[in-house]
Amino acid sequence: MSNPGINTLASVVYQFFAGLDNRDNKAVAALMARDGVWVRQGSELQGQAAVQKALETRDPQRYTAHIVTNLWVENVTPTTARVRFYMTAYEMRSGLEKPEFLGTRDCVDDLRLEEGGWRILRKESRRIMPPEA
Repeated sequence: MSNPGINTLASVVYQFFAGLDNRDNKAVAALMARDGVWVRQGSELQGQAAVQKALETRDPQRYTAHIVTNLWVENVTPTTARVRFYMTAYEMRSGLEKPEFLGTRDCVDDLRLEEGGWRILRKESRRIMPPEA
C-alpha cells in the first residue's frame, strides 16, 4: 500500500469544517474514527456518537465559518498521518450586522485509515490569536 497524497488527507480536514459550518452533524461525526477523540471546549468527545450528540446541542441561531490555512502533512505512513493547520473561526448570530472574529487556532489532526477511508483519530488545538490565558 502506498502513502496517501496530501489532497486526500487535507480533504478530511476541509470536509470536517464544511460539515460543521453547514450543520451536517452526521457527516462530521462520520469523519471520526470509531474510537476517535475530539478535544473540544475543554472536554474529550470520544467516538462518533459523542461528537454527533455534542453538535446537536449547538445554538440554531449561531452561524459559523471556519477558515483553514497553512496546512501541511507530517508523519505519513500507509495507514496513519498527522495534519497540522491554522483554523480561523467567525460566528454570526441572528440580529447582528457583521460576523465576529472568534480566534485563530493551531490545530493537529491525527488520522487513521479505517474501513477504506481516512478518519480522525485525535483532533486537538490551542488558541494562538488572541493567546490563551
